[in-house]
Amino acid sequence: MLMNWIRTAPVRVAGYALAALTVVALTGALLSSPAIAQHKANESDMEVPTNDMEVVEFGRAKYAQRCSFCHGGDGHGGKGPCLSCGKFAYIGNTNAEIYATIAGGLPNRSLGGTMGAFGTTMTADEILAVLTFLRWEEKRRIADGEIPDPAKDTSNQQLVFPE
Repeated sequence: MLMNWIRTAPVRVAGYALAALTVVALTGALLSSPAIAQHKANESDMEVPTNDMEVVEFGRAKYAQRCSFCHGGDGHGGKGPCLSCGKFAYIGNTNAEIYATIAGGLPNRSLGGTMGAFGTTMTADEILAVLTFLRWEEKRRIADGEIPDPAKDTSNQQLVFPE
């Protein structure tokens, strides 16, 4: 088992590098294009167009097709964690970090489970649309009172919307 993990290390590293380069490229593209309204976890995070309902609906469809089996309908959780609850316990909470996780996966079982990399089976636009849908769903759930606003959480957990 350890030898298999060591043998596949270059593939994992290459996958993370590809995801990081894609995030950098997308960040530049998103920052240079005008947007109606965007979501950013912090000042240096990549923006996602949460008020562009065409992107949100495309993301909802891709999410239902590729993610809902593990993460439940609309990202509310299933055998995998909730993705629209305002907190990401296993990774950073920026859009760039979540994008990199979708693209590169989570191979580390010590985090509570694993997730395959989708960067080779989904386009950058599809991943970005899924991320946009998840951020839109978080905002909707907060506005409807379904989940607490993570910016008001005083616990030591990572926040999606920092103060």
